[in-house]
Amino acid sequence: RGRGVGYLSGKDLLSLSVSGPMIRAAGIPYDIRKADPYGIYDRFDFDIPTLPNSDIFDRYYIRLLEARESVKILKQALRDLPNGEILGGKGGYTLRPPEGEVYSRIEAPKGELGFYLVSDGKANAYRYHVRAPSYINLNGLGPMSVGYKVADAIVILGAIDIVLGEVDR
Repeated sequence: RGRGVGYLSGKDLLSLSVSGPMIRAAGIPYDIRKADPYGIYDRFDFDIPTLPNSDIFDRYYIRLLEARESVKILKQALRDLPNGEILGGKGGYTLRPPEGEVYSRIEAPKGELGFYLVSDGKANAYRYHVRAPSYINLNGLGPMSVGYKVADAIVILGAIDIVLGEVDR
């Protein structure tokens, strides 16, 4: 049912700023954890699975392949976890962001989750913006639905795999 349905080329997905499993299901081997490692991801051995067809089936199946890679990462992290307390000491303090601006991103399950912050040096940020992957990935819904039946739109939307809380603005 999902093979060949909801196709959109990798080039078109990138032009819409789509990220994460959706571009990897279109054959694009991009993952922020490999391209721009953060935290301790550079210590882990894992692959970036890709599939070639950029359809509903591949968008579903890529998530299964990525779950296997997540298990590989977790096994390595648990193996290297030091003994003792993990979050010892005091907590609950607020960091005052220094004056300036910064954009930082991570590879979230749905794609690039980015945070843009502008600070004037006071206790709270002057400007704060979140790049939510579900919101951005929804840009593909219209182009992916062209030429298909109305009933297919529901399945195409499901394959985008949105989180409604990210989309509600």
